[in-house]
Amino acid sequence: MPTTIKNGIPYPEAPRADEMADGVPADATEQAAARQERKAGGRGIQKGATAIPSLGGKAHKGTTRLTHRVGELPVSDNLKRNAKFMRRRTCTELARTVGGGECGIVASALVKLASEDLALRAEVLASDAVPLAEKVALSTKLGVSIRGHLLGAREAAAKDAEARPRAPVDPLAAYRLPEAKP
Repeated sequence: MPTTIKNGIPYPEAPRADEMADGVPADATEQAAARQERKAGGRGIQKGATAIPSLGGKAHKGTTRLTHRVGELPVSDNLKRNAKFMRRRTCTELARTVGGGECGIVASALVKLASEDLALRAEVLASDAVPLAEKVALSTKLGVSIRGHLLGAREAAAKDAEARPRAPVDPLAAYRLPEAKP
């Protein structure tokens, strides 16, 4: 990646379009799962297995790998599942209570960071390899980080909701008589 030096500090520059790597297709494991559903001749599709492939690109609409998938964490599978569940439920709650029905990508990214920090905190507390003093220090730092991420997500959802255009409101609609039908 090219860099520029300003005042003795190197800054990275965005690569030129002709220097960038070729695009990478969707994750091969997701595609393999769709292919394995079918037997030779197109038969043998399991019941309900066509739901995601039939959606095509809509299956991933509105999601990004960075904000909607809990990453590779050095924690147990159970904690990864808990982090995914926490992220989904928190984003749903933010959308319902603060975001006016939507949880934006910034708020979702902050919730994802909070859920990953929560999983890491649980792993640190459960670990026998970490001394008690380090456990306390790490869990405290992660707890503060979780709180900061969740507060930032709430603020981002509120600001997104304020910026979103609203439908015009008719203040006299409740007082109008229903129109008579012929």
